[in-house]
Amino acid sequence: MYKVTIQATPVAVINWRVVATGTWTPGQQPQLAEQDLPAEVVEALFNVSPSATDESGRNQVQCGDTFYAVVFRRLAK
Repeated sequence: MYKVTIQATPVAVINWRVVATGTWTPGQQPQLAEQDLPAEVVEALFNVSPSATDESGRNQVQCGDTFYAVVFRRLAK
């Protein structure tokens, strides 16, 4: 399971801000505390398959005039 932070920024002015946090188990839907994000953005951000040894990772997508990025870090066992 990973701890996730989703950030967003307008394309024209790079100024990242956190828009959601939560947890995610690869292959499942993320469990986000705040979610005011388009479903296609969430789907695209989590369309990654970290290897069993990946402690962290990042994925980024663009939707319209906004960049979205997810950063994930493995929770301690």
